[in-house]
Amino acid sequence: MLIGLVVANIFQPGSGLHVDPSSLNADDVPKTATEHATFTGFISSLIPVSLLGAITGDAILAALMVSIVFGVALNMAGEEGAPLTRGIKALSDVVFRIVGWVMRLAPLGTFGALATVVATYGAESLKQLGYLIILFTATCIIYVLVVLGAIMRACRLSLFGLIRFLKAELLVALSTCSSEAVLPQLVRKLEILGIGRPVVGIVIPSGFSFNLDGSAVYLTMASLFLAQAMGIDLSWQQQLIMVGVMMLTSKGTAGIAGGAFIVLASTVTAVGHIPLAALSLIVGIDRILNEGRVFINVLGNAVATIVIGKWENDFDTEQARKILHSRTNTPPQAELDTTKVGADK
Repeated sequence: MLIGLVVANIFQPGSGLHVDPSSLNADDVPKTATEHATFTGFISSLIPVSLLGAITGDAILAALMVSIVFGVALNMAGEEGAPLTRGIKALSDVVFRIVGWVMRLAPLGTFGALATVVATYGAESLKQLGYLIILFTATCIIYVLVVLGAIMRACRLSLFGLIRFLKAELLVALSTCSSEAVLPQLVRKLEILGIGRPVVGIVIPSGFSFNLDGSAVYLTMASLFLAQAMGIDLSWQQQLIMVGVMMLTSKGTAGIAGGAFIVLASTVTAVGHIPLAALSLIVGIDRILNEGRVFINVLGNAVATIVIGKWENDFDTEQARKILHSRTNTPPQAELDTTKVGADK
């Protein structure tokens, strides 16, 4: 998040739009989006009026707090809470299916939103949106080469070898725009790489909720882009508060295609520095930006699993080097194991 914050402050991708806030449809902006955020107000927003109110309301932080407390209590309940756990899992499957239907219609909404931006602010807006895409893509590439590359060098492994080894999973994630679409395959591939099953079984599922590197870069860059387009000068204190809120609201978005955009809307509403209607400026290019987010989310979690595996002394380094430095990147036995897992599923 700090990397995206620094890049957006230096290159100012939204400074050329000069959007008049009065031209936005204020009727669609929730009251909470125009209120000034205070520390006491932020703490109060974490406490819901009721359990069901947190679930059905539009306060994402209250819903997140209730979800965490409820999940901890459900976990401590053990076998007594097992039926409820299965019911919640079944409900989440239904909800994700509904979200999938909505996302199939999303291109129509994207077309209308982008057409509205161009019609209202002229073709010059396409130049600024293109600049944001290029800047975000360049930031993602630098992040992969510098940050993830340095981590892999410290582990004495090849970053590009890991990318080749996971190329099928990365392509599936890019096509579905969802990191969790490749979770089973990624788990199996990392076990083949030589990482112990307990490490992979903990790091990958939790990482897809708490280690979203690509989404983190996107959230800060998109937020500052909107602020610059609206002519809103955010102080460093306001930017850091916004980052703190995003650290909470960004958890668990990897399973939803375009989930980071939902988090961006939730954060804008919670913090209140930027009108919510400003999101219409970037909704048309969100799908393009999502490609970079998903790629780094999957690759970053794979690198994180390698690091934890070495930390816990549950990683066969020699096997990993043999696989990552081979031409095919996948030994015959590994291919056989992967096929067997697919047949079992």
